[in-house]
Amino acid sequence: MAHTHTRVKLLSAVVATLISSGVLADNHKFEVQVGVGREFFEESRDDATVGSLGFGYVVNKNWTLEAIASDFNTEESVSGVDIDGRQYRLDALYNIDTTSLWRPYVAFGVGDQSLKAKGFKNDRDTLVNLGAGLKHSLGGNWEFRSDIRAFNSLDREYTDLAVNAGISYLFGAAPVKAVPAVVAAPAPKPEVDTDGDGVFDSKDQCPDTPKQYKVDAVGCPMELTETVAVKLAVKFDTAKSIVKDEYVDDIGNLAKFMNQYANTVVTVEGHTDSQGADAYNEKLSQQRAEAVKQVLITKFGIAADRVTAKGFGEAQPVGDNKTAAGREENRRVVGAVSTDVKKKQTK
Repeated sequence: MAHTHTRVKLLSAVVATLISSGVLADNHKFEVQVGVGREFFEESRDDATVGSLGFGYVVNKNWTLEAIASDFNTEESVSGVDIDGRQYRLDALYNIDTTSLWRPYVAFGVGDQSLKAKGFKNDRDTLVNLGAGLKHSLGGNWEFRSDIRAFNSLDREYTDLAVNAGISYLFGAAPVKAVPAVVAAPAPKPEVDTDGDGVFDSKDQCPDTPKQYKVDAVGCPMELTETVAVKLAVKFDTAKSIVKDEYVDDIGNLAKFMNQYANTVVTVEGHTDSQGADAYNEKLSQQRAEAVKQVLITKFGIAADRVTAKGFGEAQPVGDNKTAAGREENRRVVGAVSTDVKKKQTK
């Protein structure tokens, strides 16, 4: 409850500041921006590339209110677990200089961050941010912007840093051009949006985009990169290297994944318990790995050069070799395959 109350107070303060700040701007009223950046995490996560989409409302020449959505994919530094992150935030920008070619600004805001790891409960934080940056007109309705931000969690007391760059489209902004007084300017042709994606044909670089997909400022489908994976674990009887029927379907699932993603390869790793001589166990573990490899090749048609079999003997136990249950866990062949897949975002 305390965090929710704090979030409401911060949002109210931002809105109140903007409403009281003066008259409306006379150049443009709305902005749409796409951006990319790099976020540097204070907690034990790998640094990540961030993609963002934003919508801005121009209050006056100095103040702009922005709603931003951003996504990133990272890994937990120790365990390597994949984490999908998403932020939604409300920012206020104060344009310090509105007349120069390069125009500095400061920004602050508040938002929500969600971190999702497969098999774990979603982790959410309330973040406040503070930053500074520069804008530069690219001519017409286009503008380049870049800034650096600090994001502070109100829930867990950490601070992340981010460097961002992006392109904005300014609705209604246009350079002033001299028009001969004696020549009447022809009425402009109305803009059309043939594929109904919200981007006019004159700006649409991806015509005929299906309506169910989200698009960026130039009408092309927005994509997220997700990591998909499959794991294999096959257990063996004592001193045996025969693959039992109960594990054939699991091996088939691995083969199905590899057939779906043709660029994947797998190493199947054989292991034994501690019973027997080291040399015997090393040979037995290799035979177990080769047995699983042969099932992939002969039963499921996986090319031999996509499968590597390697035995580790008794050197990598996962269970206690002093117990029957532990030894059973150690008599195994394991393998894992993963790949990155790009998926179009739907509305």
